[in-house]
Amino acid sequence: MKNKNFIKLTFDIFIVLLFTLLYNVRVFGGLAFHEIAGLGIGALFIVHILLNSQWVIKVTQRLFDHSLPGKTRFGYFLNILLLFSMAFTIMSGLMISKVLFPGFGGVNGRAFRGLHSSVSYLSLALVGVHVGLHWQWIAGLMKKVFKVKSSSTVSVVAKIALTLILLLGGVQVLSTQFSSNIALITTNLSANSEQIQPDGLTGQFDKNIPTGKDGRSPGHEDGKGGNANSTGVIITFLGVIGGIAVGTKYLEKQIMKKALKSLTQELEL
Repeated sequence: MKNKNFIKLTFDIFIVLLFTLLYNVRVFGGLAFHEIAGLGIGALFIVHILLNSQWVIKVTQRLFDHSLPGKTRFGYFLNILLLFSMAFTIMSGLMISKVLFPGFGGVNGRAFRGLHSSVSYLSLALVGVHVGLHWQWIAGLMKKVFKVKSSSTVSVVAKIALTLILLLGGVQVLSTQFSSNIALITTNLSANSEQIQPDGLTGQFDKNIPTGKDGRSPGHEDGKGGNANSTGVIITFLGVIGGIAVGTKYLEKQIMKKALKSLTQELEL
């Protein structure tokens, strides 16, 4: 069981790392990698669900059971929302494909560009919350892997690390205009195709990136080429995910404290 959990954690870390690379279309050759990796993420996400199928089945069966913890029920619906947002991002990506399926979205591909970017940022936020909800499980498994024993020193170091992650996440959220990109979902839903920029993607996908014909970088035919620093992209968007995850963890902790305080007061009465 321990080996299985370690394999699942390693697999999930790989998914997250690959996922972050999708937020810049110029890593590892440009659009070709972006589109292939995007489809790959879809397949890996399905595998992730299958690996956790027992949990999904058990929670589904008890979904309306009052004894089911609120956190578990919230996580279940969060996962459904994440599934839909991922599916939409992949489908809209197919509609605006310029390398793998250049003619797939010929009907009205432009209308999907803004939504593709905005919903992908929503997916990023949901991944952060998902990680935050599983923080204790991740931390416990990491302790076992690296054989870290609990102590006051470890506790202090962990708190400092969490604070730094939260600060880094906050900086990255601001630098990527994260909130504004998610807020554009409503705008993009109501906008007609003429109001959505016809070339390239929106938000961080093409921020400060000069584009040529069909939204490709100048000098890179068929989406080939690209010079974005993959390490920088990973750090940036891991920072966003980490910041949201830590924020979720602290929020959960505060909710639990408040619930425990209310329960204690009721018992005293």
